[in-house]
Amino acid sequence: MNKGATVISVINNKGGVGKTTSVAAFAELLAYLGYRVLVVDLDEQSNLSMFFHAYIDDSEEVISGIKKPDELNVCELFKYRFKEKAEVQQLIRATQIPGVDIIPSSKRHARTVLELTLNTGNNNIVLKRALKTIKEDYDYIFLDNAPASNILTVNSIFASDYIITPVKVEQYSLKGLRETLASIVYIKEEHDLDHIEFLGAYITQASTNTNAFKSGRELFQNSLHSKLFQTPIRQDTKINEVNQTLRSLFESGGSNAIIDYAKLLIEMKMLPTEGEEKLIKCLSV
Repeated sequence: MNKGATVISVINNKGGVGKTTSVAAFAELLAYLGYRVLVVDLDEQSNLSMFFHAYIDDSEEVISGIKKPDELNVCELFKYRFKEKAEVQQLIRATQIPGVDIIPSSKRHARTVLELTLNTGNNNIVLKRALKTIKEDYDYIFLDNAPASNILTVNSIFASDYIITPVKVEQYSLKGLRETLASIVYIKEEHDLDHIEFLGAYITQASTNTNAFKSGRELFQNSLHSKLFQTPIRQDTKINEVNQTLRSLFESGGSNAIIDYAKLLIEMKMLPTEGEEKLIKCLSV
């Protein structure tokens, strides 16, 4: 039986850097390799839920709490502090990608931070405790975070084995990365979370032949040293098409970005030997 999924948080306090696209790409690649993947949408914007066809638009009555939602999602995980496997399982939806499941989000998730602060008890481990009940059912769990530093981000960090951060080659993205790293260091030191590792940052939406990219990469390299992955995700118009049509990334056909994500997955060294060999073979065809 599976010993338990590897849990990876995708975090950056700045928006528009490719967090959701990264989660979708990694999930599809790992499912293609035969691994069971769960993705968790922690962002009230719910873009990941939309991508995986799991989004349900909340009515005003549901958002205000007057009416119960037709389907439960990540909001209820935090609201009711689920800690039994059956409770968490009722939140999980199959996606259009075989091997990928999702715990979706929706508009009412905007109330979650407030509801958590009104609760007593250890609010930092609500997500970790819930995911622990279903970890043996998956090989990988990816947590897609909002561009924020709040109690949900703290929950994501507590629940994780690894943290990765997508960045763009621009000054504001470097600022967001520094804030993210400062938050991770503070939380780890404050709570003695030695098992959590910042795996590294990687550049997205990269125009690799431009001087702006080369100078920007040097800036990140000087700041991160070995914690900057050497595989950039190239700018690809097909990614925009995928985001607009909500199609599988693999259906985009000949996407440079999906090739880059495959190479990045190998560089991250999170794959078992057989999975890495299979992916390398696919890239060489």
